[in-house]
Amino acid sequence: FLKAQQEIAWDHHNKVLVPRQLDDFKNYQKARIMVAKYRQKIANQRLDQLQKFTTKLVKKYDIIVLEKFNTKGMMKNHHLARAIANASWSKLVDMLQYKCDWYGKKLIQVNPSYTSQICANCGKNNHRLGLNKSEWLAVR
Repeated sequence: FLKAQQEIAWDHHNKVLVPRQLDDFKNYQKARIMVAKYRQKIANQRLDQLQKFTTKLVKKYDIIVLEKFNTKGMMKNHHLARAIANASWSKLVDMLQYKCDWYGKKLIQVNPSYTSQICANCGKNNHRLGLNKSEWLAVR
């Protein structure tokens, strides 16, 4: 790629009538095709893993409950954006939805607000709970 850029710059500097483009370099074309194949292979592996995981979940459980994540808002965090994109959460939810419909199972999506702050047994709400606490006990 660097060699091709140098050659293009040389053509531009010497005012060649028909300057070369990146498409004119065979090694660049071979490298571009190789990268495309690797990316396609990775995409196929991720899709296969999602298919297997969602099928396993749907066959094992009759009711699946998920939080509705704001993935669009979460993608703005540059520390997490790549990991969120690689996980392809929206594709996971879509697959779960159609497989639940296919197998006659139920998929429920809940609002994520206060999900870790409300006790599942008694319904008590602990607003003082921070993000670093994942479990708490409600005393009756």
